Amino acid sequence: QFYRFIIFPGKWIKVWYDRLTLLALLDRTEDIKENVFAVLLVVLVSFLGFLTLNQGFCKDIWVLLFCLVMASCQYSLLK
Repeated sequence: QFYRFIIFPGKWIKVWYDRLTLLALLDRTEDIKENVFAVLLVVLVSFLGFLTLNQGFCKDIWVLLFCLVMASCQYSLLK
């Protein structure tokens, strides 16, 4: 079985998951205010990360770890 995942109105793709697994995987939010707030928080995380890296607080391997933490924060906010 496949699920019709709607990309745009009238456009869909076949996904080989059942509907509940796919919704749990993607967990789309329909509320526009929450989406805008999440995007603003992602931009704030990016800006603060840029300022932190620009000041030189992190060196060597800590830069990589800091970037991984920032990326996971952004992924969690956008998910």
